Amino acid sequence: MAGLYASRHKLSVCVIEKDLVGGTCLNKGCIPTKSLLNSAAIITTMKDAFTYGVEVDGSRINFRQAMARKDEVVSRLRAGIETLFKASDIDLVRGTAKLVDRDTIKVDGQYDIKTKNIIIATGSRPMELSNIKYEDIDIVSSDGILNTKTLPASIAIIGGGVVGCEFATLFNAFGTKVTVIELMDRLVPGQSREISKKLELIFKRKGIDVFTSSSVEKITDGNVLNIVISGGRKIEAVRVLVSVGRKPNTEALGIERVGVKTEDGRCVVDEYLRTKVKNIYAIGDCISGPLLAHKASYDGILACDNIMGRARRIDYSNIPNCIWTAPEIASVGLSEDAAKEKYSDLKIAKFPYLASGKAYILGKTEGLVKIIGDSKGAILGVEIFGEGACDLIGEATLAKTIGLNIKDWSRIVHGHPTLSEILQEATHIFCGTGIHSI
Repeated sequence: MAGLYASRHKLSVCVIEKDLVGGTCLNKGCIPTKSLLNSAAIITTMKDAFTYGVEVDGSRINFRQAMARKDEVVSRLRAGIETLFKASDIDLVRGTAKLVDRDTIKVDGQYDIKTKNIIIATGSRPMELSNIKYEDIDIVSSDGILNTKTLPASIAIIGGGVVGCEFATLFNAFGTKVTVIELMDRLVPGQSREISKKLELIFKRKGIDVFTSSSVEKITDGNVLNIVISGGRKIEAVRVLVSVGRKPNTEALGIERVGVKTEDGRCVVDEYLRTKVKNIYAIGDCISGPLLAHKASYDGILACDNIMGRARRIDYSNIPNCIWTAPEIASVGLSEDAAKEKYSDLKIAKFPYLASGKAYILGKTEGLVKIIGDSKGAILGVEIFGEGACDLIGEATLAKTIGLNIKDWSRIVHGHPTLSEILQEATHIFCGTGIHSI
């Protein structure tokens, strides 16, 4: 993103990549996982088809084909980026980069590239647990699971955050027996406790076993993997997915030698994404902030603007968070829990999917939208749990970013019948003029 944006603004651009263009999101994250989740959603709909008056006989998941389609999606999008690079006259250099000084990069220890400005965008990789090492066969990382050749009969997922819950959703839909083990006292701890609890209840209703406030003590191999968690409880699974966070890819760059400071492996940057070395910037997963692809894209554009002298400061308060569970979860700004800790002058409005005509048509009535604001109508946060949440959050993000007052938001006409009406209904409730609520 940064390279293409810079090129569009007539900067001379060289991108150094040791692996595949597109980074984690395209090759090992957002795109392949959402492709598989789309397959999961289709098979789920087919299993429920009779409810809608449609008879489908013999529907089942073809795991090999789902994986092949995932690979094709990734390959096509990656080829698209490479085509854009060529059309934009971006020099794509294949190899491993190391900083020699503030304006020199050595590639594969063989030749130097001179430059006026550097953007460090090396991303991150899955973390390991100290007592559990993955070998990407039986015990796998979130990268390794995407190369799985056969659908496991059972899987234990260590980590009930965003990635863990998304994989739990897709494997459950594919018919795998799923167990989620989370160290914290709830799933997706970045969301409000209300949403975390609702997701856990839905998981359990679908047959997913959930163990919160639990850690994995050891894993032993036998006919299946034997997992011992805190309290001596035992779980058996064919495969274990370790999904406990990510660590930045900065240690081999030689950045500290040229004056770039790091904390826990992440580059220290100022509000302009500039490191301690004034012509070296850092973005995405290798700095602090949410580990999200769209946040990294935002960083990349902002860093380029600052390089071009268009001073812009980072502001992560309007970065949306999207979780493709079923139902989906999306939010922007403060959660209800965080807002209550920070503000006393608080007002919260909720509207259930159950009261939405479009949700009834779709047969997706599980969920709610929650708007958190102050008494003057300023938007502090929005949280959506339900069908289409990850698309709907775009409207809420726009409203919050431009500083739209909730009263004015309530006056915006939404198409009928659409899921977007739940946002309008919630704003009416916030203003005390709820129409379809008791």
